[in-house]
Amino acid sequence: MATKKSLIDNELMKEIITIRTDTLFRMLEQEKIGYFPGADEEGATGRYDNKGAIFIPGGLVYQDVDERFIRYESFGKLSGGEFRQKIREAMRYDNATLLYPDGIAASINLDGGFFSKAARRIYTYKRAAYRRVKRISNNNAIEITADDIIKSHCPTYLRPPYGARTRISTCISVGLIDQPMYFAYNKTELNFSHKQSQRFIDDLDRTRDHAISSDDTILYPPCIVVCHDTRYKENNFTGLTRILGIGNFGEFATFTFEAYNKQLSSEIKRKKISFCEDDWFAIHQGIPIYGILRIYARTNPGKRSKQYSMHVISPEDDIGLNLQRPPGHGCNCD
Repeated sequence: MATKKSLIDNELMKEIITIRTDTLFRMLEQEKIGYFPGADEEGATGRYDNKGAIFIPGGLVYQDVDERFIRYESFGKLSGGEFRQKIREAMRYDNATLLYPDGIAASINLDGGFFSKAARRIYTYKRAAYRRVKRISNNNAIEITADDIIKSHCPTYLRPPYGARTRISTCISVGLIDQPMYFAYNKTELNFSHKQSQRFIDDLDRTRDHAISSDDTILYPPCIVVCHDTRYKENNFTGLTRILGIGNFGEFATFTFEAYNKQLSSEIKRKKISFCEDDWFAIHQGIPIYGILRIYARTNPGKRSKQYSMHVISPEDDIGLNLQRPPGHGCNCD
């Protein structure tokens, strides 16, 4: 299972959480005047993430929805700060942002049907290949739907019908989870020449590497990050953030801002989580709001894993945010 450090200690996630922190304060102001969006309504966004976002390692995508080869402007080796500025600029646009070690392709319109078909085919074939019973008898026992795959990569409170952002991001994550089969599907469907195959292989191999900045920080990890613009749960104060493609099938992570209510308190105690009580991102009506990272274990298509690890993210220590705290609210934890 992935670790907190492997998911958070990079410029992409630090910038996203920084942007979401700005959104958090906007949501709290909207709550004061009665404009706080419902749990299943869009609009839990701020100045910098008003459309939500999908960040994808560029090597996973060969062409856009119009069957055009992906092109991007190379910036060379960026510093962490320069990369974060590019991320913030990319979030102004709709559609997907493709990440490369030396550049970014923003507002790429992806073919959701292509990636949905890829995911369904790959996991249906895998189930059929590993099926012990030779008699077929029931096709439904073999076929895997896109909803089966999405369900396994979403928290329980994110229920169908699934939106386009949820569907595309989850289905394309198969390119990180089962890369050889993902390559085989692309090669067959797109009828690659030998030269095209080799180029796509090289691109896919690079998606498994951490991109490093000119100042030796990690720009982005080998995973897909989805910034939803819906809260999906009453105790979430901004849009849900999901991290996909982090290991085996069904392994994913979520980041949320949550008030320290009875439910969250009980969950933290049950998980025996040690954290600094003053590591809140905001105080709302006297109740602290924490950044919560949950990392879910592997599972099978159509199932949701009940096993997960839980972490309270520190704005200062983990993200590098210097939040203005009232006097007497310094961290006194060991």
